[in-house]
Amino acid sequence: CLLDRDNGNGSGDVFSYRGIDPEEIVRRSQGEKWDLPVERVEVQKNRCIVFLDRRTAFRNVIIRTLKRDEEDCEGTEEKSVFVEEISEDNQTLTDFRGILLRKVLLNLLGRSRKYSRAPQRIDADISCTITSKSSVEVASGSKKIIPGVVLDSRTRKKSSSATWMEVLEAKVKECELVARHRYGFRGPGGDSQAGKMFENLGKAILTLELVEAKPTSPVAFGGSSSRSGSFILYNSARMETLLEAFRKRNFPETPDFSEIDFSLLSEPEEWIILLNFIASEQWMIEKSLCELHLGRISPHLVCSFLHSLVTIFSTYYRRVQILTDNRQHLLQVLHCRIVLLRALRKVFNRTLALLDIAPVAKM
Repeated sequence: CLLDRDNGNGSGDVFSYRGIDPEEIVRRSQGEKWDLPVERVEVQKNRCIVFLDRRTAFRNVIIRTLKRDEEDCEGTEEKSVFVEEISEDNQTLTDFRGILLRKVLLNLLGRSRKYSRAPQRIDADISCTITSKSSVEVASGSKKIIPGVVLDSRTRKKSSSATWMEVLEAKVKECELVARHRYGFRGPGGDSQAGKMFENLGKAILTLELVEAKPTSPVAFGGSSSRSGSFILYNSARMETLLEAFRKRNFPETPDFSEIDFSLLSEPEEWIILLNFIASEQWMIEKSLCELHLGRISPHLVCSFLHSLVTIFSTYYRRVQILTDNRQHLLQVLHCRIVLLRALRKVFNRTLALLDIAPVAKM
């Protein structure tokens, strides 16, 4: 308990201690048009319970996500960051991991509201260098980030016997083998379109394996982690297939947002999808960069975000029939779910883009 300002005893709560009226939070959320407006606030002993206006939250977040361009996100109190480019002599998996981390950092800076990319070191508030070589000298004041080594998952020793290009070629062949034997892919072996698809899949899975651990921690390559990468990409294809099926089955197109009853989105997974993923995209980006001034980055949080997103989406897909029959009394719920899915796909694809991974149309 906190001291109540009025009577000086220990029966108060944080609101009485700070002199805040809980109803003021409700008024502010509605007056300032928060994306997640507060319906009411209750204080029960040591707990503060915030009730959100669910219907309005769905409407606000989905409309903002589907209508907003990335350029609309103007930052406040931006700090400029210069990322040094280092030419690595070797092309081991550890070197490649450093290259990937640099690309992801630049992509995160391009989407951040708190940081921006500086073209030159002299213009930057923060300067950092990502290199796999501890012997590399960096400019005075620059933060040096050394990625953890890539280990062979079987021997637990440093993986140095093959270049990353050789590993990528092997990963592409593995993807094709899995697609043909596990998922029944029947495309011709020499088809250029199929070859490009497997190349993209292989590179995407390799990227996810190398980035999903904390940057400075060693990462074991070639183990079961590839299955989680495949799971992410499989759900990317599943999402695209659902929306393509909606188009091909000649359902009436979704009406204007003002005509959609978002209160029909009542499934628990729908609320989790909105609150934890669609509405939390920017939070994930800023969280990945919040220790940049200390020379630490967290791109593995992007992978964690993707893993959690596809896990809840997969549960939702199995439990809820998204594409119903084309009947008038079912269309309202169908349209709600389609616009939710479109917003989720946009967030999903933008998150994949942070890792330089393209969406997958089919697997």
